[in-house]
Parts: sequence; C-alpha cells; structure tokens
Amino acid sequence: MKTKFLLPLLFLFLIAVVSNAQEENNQQQKKRDFSNVKTKLTGRVLDNESDKPLESVNIQIYSMRDTNKLVKGTATGSDGTFELSGFRPGKYQLKISFIGYNTAVKNNLAFTPTEPEMALGDVRLKIGSEMVTAEIEVTAERNMMEMGVDKKVFNVEKDINSQSGTVTDVLKNIPSITVDSDGKISLRGSGNVKILLNGKPSGLLTSDPNAVLDQIPANTVERIEVINNPSAKYDPEGMAGIINIVLKKSASEKTGYNYNLNLNAGTGDKYNIATGLAFKTRNMNIYGNYSLRIGHMGFNGDNSRTNFLSDSLYYTTGYSNMTNKMLGHIGTLGLDYDLSKDAFLGLSLSYSNRDRDRNEIGSTKNFSREGNPNNFYNVNNDEDESSQGVDANVNFRQKFAKKFQELNASFQYSHSFEKSIQHNNTFYQDIYGNPSSLDPTRFNDYTNEKFDSYIIQADYTHPLKEDEEVSYKLKSKFEAGMKSMIRRTDNYYRAENYDYLINQFVEDPLLKNNFLYNEQIHALYATFENNYKKFGYQIGLRVEQSFTKSEQMETGKNFENNYFSFFPSLFLKQGLTNTLEAQVSFTRRINRPRLGALNPFVDRSDPLNLRVGNPYLKPEYINGVEVGLVKYLSTFALTGSTFYRLTTDVITRYATIDSNGIATMSQANLSQAKTFGVELIGTGSLLKWWFVNASASYFRTDLTGNINGDLDNSGYSWTAKFVSNMSLPKILDIQISYFYQGKNVSAQGYNDPMQSCDIAVKKDFMNKRISVGFRVSDVFNTQKFVVHNTTTTYNADVYRKRDSRALFLTFNYKIGTDEKKPKREKKKEDNNQDQDIEY
Repeated sequence: MKTKFLLPLLFLFLIAVVSNAQEENNQQQKKRDFSNVKTKLTGRVLDNESDKPLESVNIQIYSMRDTNKLVKGTATGSDGTFELSGFRPGKYQLKISFIGYNTAVKNNLAFTPTEPEMALGDVRLKIGSEMVTAEIEVTAERNMMEMGVDKKVFNVEKDINSQSGTVTDVLKNIPSITVDSDGKISLRGSGNVKILLNGKPSGLLTSDPNAVLDQIPANTVERIEVINNPSAKYDPEGMAGIINIVLKKSASEKTGYNYNLNLNAGTGDKYNIATGLAFKTRNMNIYGNYSLRIGHMGFNGDNSRTNFLSDSLYYTTGYSNMTNKMLGHIGTLGLDYDLSKDAFLGLSLSYSNRDRDRNEIGSTKNFSREGNPNNFYNVNNDEDESSQGVDANVNFRQKFAKKFQELNASFQYSHSFEKSIQHNNTFYQDIYGNPSSLDPTRFNDYTNEKFDSYIIQADYTHPLKEDEEVSYKLKSKFEAGMKSMIRRTDNYYRAENYDYLINQFVEDPLLKNNFLYNEQIHALYATFENNYKKFGYQIGLRVEQSFTKSEQMETGKNFENNYFSFFPSLFLKQGLTNTLEAQVSFTRRINRPRLGALNPFVDRSDPLNLRVGNPYLKPEYINGVEVGLVKYLSTFALTGSTFYRLTTDVITRYATIDSNGIATMSQANLSQAKTFGVELIGTGSLLKWWFVNASASYFRTDLTGNINGDLDNSGYSWTAKFVSNMSLPKILDIQISYFYQGKNVSAQGYNDPMQSCDIAVKKDFMNKRISVGFRVSDVFNTQKFVVHNTTTTYNADVYRKRDSRALFLTFNYKIGTDEKKPKREKKKEDNNQDQDIEY
C-alpha cells in the first residue's frame, strides 16, 4: 500500500523539479488587434450620508503602466451617473474626485475582449476636511453564466430559488441538467453523471445522492459548474460529465465576521432552517454552517403489465400510494489558515444525519389470458431508514516565487453508514375483493451498508508564459498531478418470515447475504496549455490502474477485475473575431459498475419483482467529441454546440419474465450506444432590469444490444428551459422558470414527455440585509414520470406522480462586520448582489 502511494508522489516531485528548472519562453509577443472591441465603464456617484446623486464629479482613468497618463475623462450628470467608453482593453486606474469630498481610487481595472464592459454600480463619497485618497472596493458583478475552456460556470445567487429551495431546485434551472419527478439528475439525457461537492467526491452523496441534494439548502450554494467534456486533469468517472456544486464558506474577505439565517416553510409540512457564521482575522478564517430540513412528500402511481409467457397471470394491474417523511441535519466546521504569505492550510469537517420513514399502500390484481380474475392482494409496507455521513478534508497550497506557480495537495476521508428496516405485509383477497381465508404474508428485511473512502491528491501548476494584456491569465502553462483513491463498501442483508405455528418471525437462511467490495484506483495525469494570439489549445493524458475485488461472504465466492485505462483529452479554441469564439474538444471517460449492479444476491423483497446484480460487469468507456461557438454581444452571450458520444460495453438494466409471472431485473454490458445532439444557450440582459437564461437541446440515442434482441432501440428527445429574472428597482424581484423534456428512449422502451413551471418573488429590506420570498413550485401540477417498456416477452407501463406543487415562504437575514469601518465588508462569495461601494 505504501509503495502504491509513494510512486505517484515521486513522479510528481520529479515533474516539479524538471519543470521548475526550465527557462522562461520568449516573453515578447505580438499584441492583439483590439480595434473592434467596444469597452465601457459605467457607474453612479452618491453622497454617503444623504444618498443623493452628485453632479459634475470628475471621473478619470489612467494607464496602470503610467498613472500620470490620462486615458479618458468625463463628469457625472444630474442623476450622478457616468459612462466612459472607446478605450483599449487593458488595465487601468480609476479616480473619482469632487471638491469637499475624499478622492476614491481603484487600481487594476481589467478590460478584456471577452469582458469589455464593467458596471461599478453605486460609489459613495464621504465629506472630508482634507483630500484623502482611499481604495474603492469593486467586485464586478458576475454574469449568471461564464464560459471556461472546458466548463460552464453558473453563478446562482440571482436565482430566487436559491433563497427558498434546495440544491435540487437550483439544478432544475441549469441548462443541460434535467431533474425528473423522483429527483433523479441527468445531464444531456444521461443519468450517468458524476456529482462533486467543492470539486471532490463526497461520502455524503454515497448512499442516496438525490435525497442528500434535496436536503442541502440552495442559499448555501455559490455556483454550479457543468463540465460536459472534462479534461485529463479531472476524475474520468461519469458518462455525461461532471456537475460540481461549489458551496459557500460564509466568509468575509476582510477581518471581521459574517452571519446569515434562512428560514423556509412550505405547504405539506416542508420546513428548512439554515444558518452560517464566519470570523476572519488577518491570517485565519473560521467558519461553520448548519441546516435542518423536515420534508414530507407524497407519491402515487399505477402500473400494468402483459406477460406473453403465462396464461394464468397474463395481465397484471395495480396502484400504490406512498408517503415519505424525512428529517435531516447537515453541518460543517472549517478553518483556513495562512501559514505564510505563500502557504495555505485548510481543514474542514462535515457531518450529515438523515432519518426517513416510508409507508406504501397498494393493490395488485392478476387476470388470465381470457380475462378471468386471479390472485388479488393488497400490500402495506413500512420502511425506516437512517444514515450518517462524515467528510474530513485537509488542503494545502504552496505558492512559489514565480507568479502562478503553485502546488496543491489534499487528503480526504469519507465515511457513511446506512441502516434500513422494511416491514412488508401482503393481504390476499378473493376474486370479488373480499378478504381471503389465507393468512397474510408478513416479511421483514434488514440492510446495513457501510462505506469508507480515502483520497490523496496533488496538483502542480508551472507557468510558462504570462498574458501581457490581462494580469490574471496565462498564455502557456503545464500541469501535472496524481490521485490515489481507496474505497471499501460492506453491504449486509438478512430477511425473516412470520411463522404462524410459533407466532414469531424466523430468519430465512436463503435470504441472507454479506457482500464486500474493495476498489483501488491510482492515477497520474499531465496537461499542457498554450495560447497564441486568438488560438489556444490544451492537450492532456491521464493513466489509471484499477484493482477491484468483490466477496460474497455467505457463499465464499470472490470476483476480481483489475484493469489499466488511459484517458487522452484535447481542447482547441479559435477566436474568429473579438466577440466570436469557436471551441472543439475530445475526451475519453469511464463508468464503473456500482455495488448494486455487481451484487449477485437475489433480492426477493417483492416476490413478483426480483432484483439481482451481475458480478461480471465490465466498466463502460465513453469517447466524446464536442464542437461549439460562443458569441459575445454587449449584454448577452449565445452558445451553440454539437456533441457526439460513443459508449462501448454499455451497462444497462433489463428485465425478463418467466411463465409464473415473476419478473427479474438484472444488468448487462450492451455492445455500444451512440448519442449525438445539439445545444443552444442564451444568457444575458434584455433590459437593464430583465435577465434571462434560455436553453434548448436536441439529441438522439442509438442502443445496440445482444440479449435476445430485446435491447436494440433508438430515438430522439429534446429539452427546453427558460428562466426569467425581473428586478424591479425598489419594488421586488420576480422569477419565472419553465422546463420541458420530450419523449426519451431507454433500452426497452421510452419515457413520456414531462414539464413544469415555477414562479418566485423576492423583496429586499434594510439595504438587502433582510429578504422575504414567496415561491410556487410546479404551478400547473404537471410533473409526472411515465415509462413504457416493450419486449418479445412482455409489455409494461408505469406511472408515478408526487405532490410537486407546493407554496413556500422564505425569510433571509444576513449581517456583516461593523459598519463603522470605512469600507463595507463584502463577502467573497457575495458577487451577484447589486453593487454598493463605499470607501
């Protein structure tokens, strides 16, 4: 074990030494032609005491290379507003001066071809007896969507759902992401997506990620990163890509404290409390947050099935009603400490606890081929589930003398434990629906699952050439790193039947199983990125060695699968004009089978619907290509892309039915699947107070199988989203969001279209310290889940609906460091609030 960790670390050390010894490439380069870029700087100047606009205030910008060289100047109008335009992209110093007031100064204002405009918002000047120069605290307001080389970043604080909903509600408004009525998340039509918290896999998401995400309050999220084609730097797991949920630390960037409180109540007994506190000194930041969520959810559904192999159980129909009650806690404590000017150490500990109770009442009726009634029964099932999770993180960053050169190292330990107890009762009826003389079948099952994960990771960045025009960007860089991950899962299951002869439950030795799964993955990667004029590229390679072993303790059977994988990546971008950019990428990814898919034990908790895993499943590999265009307008950005994915050894669920009407669900590796489609995204401001985010995607999936010919299928689907944020000054904010997903194919059938619409309003008070919100989810109550499966042996239709329409009322309060200080302390994460600058 020590050797497996030592070799990657030694490799990384050698990379750092060799790279650090290289000489800088030629620092001189030709400047870009910025003649067509339309730059603009706007803002408004107010008196700090009276809040009234100041007229004829001098606004001047100077070159940062020569602060005595005036580039542009103007004066504010009667309403205090100003606008400067027509200067070249670059870095500037801004001076705002007025007789009788202190002079405000801001250095290093950066204007780029892709971000040529900046809105300062309100700048407040204070009366002073002397001319005092002070630094303006400017935090440029982020767009809701930002484009990176290999990812899209969605800053979600403008989303009113982030005030009243959960992470699941926020994801519904993100382009490319689909959340169905059961909370399952998919990306571009694929449910096989890797979800990260703060850039890392989390033990909190191991057992039931959908339930955990529906527990985390939305107001704790800073941004959502969607990485459709991840580079070699990222963990290659997940067919469709990566969704990275970045949470806030609730920390102030300056010395002081920050506190926030969010209260949320919804119809149907849905409540949430979230609070966070942070305190920062000169070189240390201590933070903590906690959330309590109480959620009640109801489900109803029906199903029908035609079994071509059975005459007596030819047609089956049934319905079910379910209630789900959940009580969850999530808390985090963290410490960030600056060891020196160039060294940083971060520690954090997160804990989650969730209790969930389910009750299901249902009825099933079977009929013969001739339509005669046969075998009627009702079920009443209860499940008590509890889970706990812990994430412990240690992060270290070392900066070197050379700008942008740094080493990041981290260690993470994750642990989760889940316990489930199910009480299943079946009550038989005669063909007239009257209680049968047969004794009810009483059946209990117990499941305990424990998960442990250890991850050690290190990433080194070596700059080769700095961008001369933009100080925070690199022209060329080299990155290398390693990652070792050890995961262990222990799944224990037992069941017992009620014996009426002795009037007690008796354990069934045939329904007992203990399944262990151990996995080690060791990886090395390297990437090189370079930009020349308007052309840029990144190439990378990641290699991984995987060791897996599963053990079925009851039978003594072991299954091993060790394999080596390589993952190349290539990214190209070309600036066609100053506001139009083309992007091309190729990546290779992997999807490893999960525990439930591998466990060969037959789950007989539902006697008519059995489930069994396949320990011989192989991982599936995904090769993806994407071509895109990005067009930057003055207040709007348009993104168009087309993508293609070829997946080999596809892991797919399939069902078979025998002549007794018993269905068995298992999994197998198909031959291949092809998915291709197009996606359009538009985001920006239509008017000063109206921000929209619209997207549409169309994709086709071709599945080729080899199991009795039942798993060949193909078809298309499309999705559309529209989010409208209207901020009416000094009145309220209104958000309307709409989602539609078309018919979607599966291996043995298709899913019906579904749609939903949410409306939310928010009003701010006391300089945005207090916010009150109101939201209606699924206004027209249209969210539902309908599946149709057809094979040579059976037809099946399933309908599910949850009480998705609900009303929510939200109260949010936040307070920061002492206002008597000359500058308003502003949270590092609070980048999407309207600007309110003081000095």
